[in-house]
Amino acid sequence: MSDELSTLLERFKTRDTRALARIITLAERSADFSERLLDALGEQTHRRAHVIGVTGAPGVGKSTLIDKLVLKFREKGKSVGVIAIDPSSVFSGGAVLGDRSRMNRLSVDPQVFIRSFGTAGELGGLSRGARDAIKILRAFGKDVIIVETTGTGQNEVDVALYVHTSVVVTMPGLGDDLQLMEAGFPEIGDVFVLNKSDLAGSDASYAELKNMVQLRYAERAWKPRVIKTVGVSAQGVDELLRALEEHYDHLVSSGELSLRENAGFRKEVEEIIKERLEHELKRYLENRFSEQSVNHNPYKVAKSLLGEFTKLLKV
Repeated sequence: MSDELSTLLERFKTRDTRALARIITLAERSADFSERLLDALGEQTHRRAHVIGVTGAPGVGKSTLIDKLVLKFREKGKSVGVIAIDPSSVFSGGAVLGDRSRMNRLSVDPQVFIRSFGTAGELGGLSRGARDAIKILRAFGKDVIIVETTGTGQNEVDVALYVHTSVVVTMPGLGDDLQLMEAGFPEIGDVFVLNKSDLAGSDASYAELKNMVQLRYAERAWKPRVIKTVGVSAQGVDELLRALEEHYDHLVSSGELSLRENAGFRKEVEEIIKERLEHELKRYLENRFSEQSVNHNPYKVAKSLLGEFTKLLKV
């Protein structure tokens, strides 16, 4: 173990927020560092914590809603971590931050830790660094970890594998958004929120959303709550908090919590293997293509190269 990691872990054990921030930064930069770190942390990464994913189309008020939720959790004495996922720049890979100025004021609370991550081009919306950050925050002792994702759509479905409770946020007037959810997105929803419900047409949107959820989940043990909120004024946030707590209690009592965590672990292992295979394959092809002339049949060349590559893996 490096001297820097040893020093950081000593400070980490004393709940030093600066050490937490530094460790997350190093883990985001290097998978090798993450591997050494997780070995050192061991079972601490499985400490009890409620991991909540919040997704929804841009403009539905996710950040404002999370801001109010964090305040409610803090009133209950809960320590909170927030992982905010932003679209990555295709040029630099850095996060393009949205308007999260309201959440920034929460960071002065020593029991609240907020960190923004880019997607790093990952279709699931949750980069390797962000996945590791969830484990690090659990080891640090956070009671609640909230993951705000980039937006609705099939590419957000994978994120649900890494959280315990998925909250899908929409607002009145997003007819296309509701159609998208009807097409398959509700599969990940545990709680549905109609935010900005003080806008015109909210009653009709709420009825449509509730009807859709009731039809989709008729045969399931957990019936998702459908809640109306106004994030700016915190209207409905208490009800949302109760729904989150009820869902977590359901996961624990039914045994589904461990099933979800096991599914997330399997998916993460799969992603790591894919990333490393892709890296090795890219290196292999760079060398082989320097020897290849242009061929009229790319399928035949691909089959041949893949056969050679898989033989190398078996050696």
